[in-house]
Amino acid sequence: MQLKNTPARAAISNFLINSKEPVDALQIINFLHSKKLNTNKVTVYRNLDVLYKNGLLDRFEFGEGKFRYEFKKNHHHHLVCNKCGRVEDVAGEYLTDLESKIRRQNGFLIKSHSLEFYGLCRRCQK
Repeated sequence: MQLKNTPARAAISNFLINSKEPVDALQIINFLHSKKLNTNKVTVYRNLDVLYKNGLLDRFEFGEGKFRYEFKKNHHHHLVCNKCGRVEDVAGEYLTDLESKIRRQNGFLIKSHSLEFYGLCRRCQK
């Protein structure tokens, strides 16, 4: 399905593409307002939903009572700081090895999974 590229959708997509970590709707709304784009909350949530349902975004819930979004990229996991809320990507072959081991030992075909690590980032450990 070809999505119509509205000014709001283009601005939201651009912000998400340039984000270093998953962002929530409020961060997107604040960005749009800082760029003088008069886009309301409903429009932002509707666009996020459309992008997610069309498989362009990943959506995460890190126990904060809200979703965070990022454009799909290589499969990875997250490190979530319990103190400052910072989210970092983490990837590694050891996670792929774990999936293979589960498949061999349990005969279980994994279709998808979610794995987040919670703790304190380097800055919050000081």
